Amino acid sequence: MTAWIKPGSTIGIIGGGSTARLLALAAKKMGYSVGVLDPQTNCLAKAVADWHITSDLSDKQGLIDLAMKSDLVIYASDAVNHNEIKRIRRTVPVPQGEELLSISQDRMLQKAFFDSLRLNVAPFATIVTVKDIEEAVKGIGFPCVLKANNMDERFKKHLVLHGEADFEKAIPLLKQGTCVLEAWIPSDKEVCLGLLKDVQGKVHTYPLSEMYYNEDELSQSIAPARIDKEMQAEVERIGNVVAANLDFVGMMAVEFFTTESGALYVNEIVAHPHRAYNYTFTFPGLSQHEAHIKAVTGWPIELKLNLEKSVVMRPLKRSQAEAVYAQVQVRPEWDYVFYENYGRKNTGEIGHVTIQTDDVQRTIRNVKEIFELRG
Repeated sequence: MTAWIKPGSTIGIIGGGSTARLLALAAKKMGYSVGVLDPQTNCLAKAVADWHITSDLSDKQGLIDLAMKSDLVIYASDAVNHNEIKRIRRTVPVPQGEELLSISQDRMLQKAFFDSLRLNVAPFATIVTVKDIEEAVKGIGFPCVLKANNMDERFKKHLVLHGEADFEKAIPLLKQGTCVLEAWIPSDKEVCLGLLKDVQGKVHTYPLSEMYYNEDELSQSIAPARIDKEMQAEVERIGNVVAANLDFVGMMAVEFFTTESGALYVNEIVAHPHRAYNYTFTFPGLSQHEAHIKAVTGWPIELKLNLEKSVVMRPLKRSQAEAVYAQVQVRPEWDYVFYENYGRKNTGEIGHVTIQTDDVQRTIRNVKEIFELRG
């Protein structure tokens, strides 16, 4: 894509979650109309979009309707089939393309891609049956992790196997389809590198973020990540190699495991703006959401990529609402972003809070006390 998609044009977004909502707000700020396709009638992005198509993310007719009403289409979810992206590109530009999405959706394809770039990944094996697990653990050992090969965000549950007694627990996951068995990495940190590629092919690297998960959902991110300079440089080198070898425009991310011994393992690719970087939404010159919209529509890119202070970002859950409201009244220096439909009972995520700090550990303790003990 080389032509500038000017303000006043319409951007169609596939997906209606928090990432889509923040992208829609960024697009509206820049003068674009926004349409959203999502199966949820009250999805997070609907309230800020100009129109909404209620449809499954890979529904052929729904996607054609979105394409016909848009000057450009982007995806904010992994749940759309990459072949459908290839199909609608005949009708409308989709600058992110289908290659990035296809590799992000298939663990085996992704590992083959990493291998082609000679990147370090955890030992793994393809699994179809319990017998495959029995054979694979002879080389991989215990503990190990069984994951669905399909990396659609709806199927990101995983199972840790500690011994042969856990094999039967794998049956429900295997019924979903082919899986991947990975060696357990004794990781001290899980980190994420956000990358932006503009229409000229230049890659911009965002501050490295630490990620923490609770039941497979992001519960906290910290930026910049607390790792040494040598490892940070290697992460950035790998991220640039990955981005350079994929055909896309816009934001993506690469996730890594680090170990106390200094080892670094590439974990997976995220094919759209990463939730760990939601903290950038209100940071002038740094917002991944505004940068993504500018990149895909052909604006010139100039980013402020240095943080003046460390940042702790915490997604906010509906169950924590009262604790959050109390903090709004007593901590005006904290930056709160709410997603508008926080009062609806079917909404688990109500927003996120970003805290700039000179003392990360103290801030983490405060946040943990407020939102885990009281939330």
